[in-house]
Amino acid sequence: MKRKVQHLFSALTLAGFIFIAFGSGDDEKTSSKFDSATISNTGNSKPDVEILKQSAKYEPTLSSYTIHCRLKNNTTELISYLDLKATFYDKNGNIVGTGIGNAANFAAGAEKTVDVMGLDIQNCDKYEVEIGTILN
Repeated sequence: MKRKVQHLFSALTLAGFIFIAFGSGDDEKTSSKFDSATISNTGNSKPDVEILKQSAKYEPTLSSYTIHCRLKNNTTELISYLDLKATFYDKNGNIVGTGIGNAANFAAGAEKTVDVMGLDIQNCDKYEVEIGTILN
């Protein structure tokens, strides 16, 4: 079972990298310690996509995390695809895993919840979520 999950995660990761190769996006990084966090934008202009809040849930059976990210499309156009990347760190700041999530057909001005999955994550103390590729 674990081998099947690893193959599935590898396939999803490969698909994410293929999408990255075909476009570039705006980056917005946020951090949290496994609880809901409200992210504020201190600049005058808002990013195309912003993370409004996020929360993470740990599943001990698969040693996995699911990060629920509430996003907002601040543009006046449909976003056909976007991906999110998570990096998980231990208490010393060492990377202990990564995760990915994606969304399609994100309407202009809309909000959407996107899940980011990280499998086989152990000794995690905090995580960081980054908006990767955005395709219109």
